[in-house]
Amino acid sequence: MPIAMSCRHTLSLAETGALALEDAARDLDRAADAPTFLGALERNRRVWRSIGHLAAMRSWQVPNRRMVAYAMKTTCQASGRGGRDDQILALIDINRQVSAALAEGSDIEAIRSRAHAIWEDRGRPFGNDMDHWLLEEMEVSGT
Repeated sequence: MPIAMSCRHTLSLAETGALALEDAARDLDRAADAPTFLGALERNRRVWRSIGHLAAMRSWQVPNRRMVAYAMKTTCQASGRGGRDDQILALIDINRQVSAALAEGSDIEAIRSRAHAIWEDRGRPFGNDMDHWLLEEMEVSGT
């Protein structure tokens, strides 16, 4: 079921997932200290849990089970003492690859603009943070 306010403001679950994965990759890439990095990893775990559930429920080709398992395992490993830079870079890369596949050729910034307009039209639900709203939409839609 797409997230919709009017005909001009719609966002599919795949687009929502694409944006959430791209933002999670950005947060991992930009994390400058341990608390920020751990927060980015937790967000990445939530995104992948939701994306994996949606992909299985809706029979999406991407991400497949192997991708989801790899992303979840790597996220978990990175949050412990064994996290390595190459694992983090691989995680960022898979986030961006799957994001691009889910966006189906659409520009991620155009998706971001539509998502922001929908979020504002709805009165900025789930607090004042669009990122949390995206996660909540995926989690609620996946149940």
